[in-house]
Amino acid sequence: MENSLKAILIGAGVVITMIVVSIGFILMRSGQDTALTTIGKLNQIRGEMSESQYTMYDGLEVSGSDVINVIRRFKEERIGIRVKTKKNSSSGTWYINEVTIDSDNIGEIKASGTVGKISDLIDETSNNYVNPNGVFIGEIIRDENGTIVALIFTQK
Repeated sequence: MENSLKAILIGAGVVITMIVVSIGFILMRSGQDTALTTIGKLNQIRGEMSESQYTMYDGLEVSGSDVINVIRRFKEERIGIRVKTKKNSSSGTWYINEVTIDSDNIGEIKASGTVGKISDLIDETSNNYVNPNGVFIGEIIRDENGTIVALIFTQK
């Protein structure tokens, strides 16, 4: 009788141990899924934050002085900025880098393109002069990989 009681206790202990271990594995798997989901969302937020310096201008009305400041701020970046004023509205002028844009609105930075002088932006005799009080609408252009390669400011 004593041996059968010990066997039952050992069997019950093994079953309880298996249940606890199973619950542990279930919780671990659930935690991994939650961690992977969280990591994915953090990567998405990081990507959005790294582009926010450009995306903030998409569809935004800015003054001419803001346009000039944007060009000065990004002059060391790998991006092209095109400014279309009322005087040069046919094609506008590229600054920093020239970007080719196809019919699907996909852009690509040219290896060696023609860009305007930043000093022309404040020269009132230049066709590329940007009126500091003028109103411009911003637009972003991405390449095939979804990377922002250009900002376009069109005078309203």
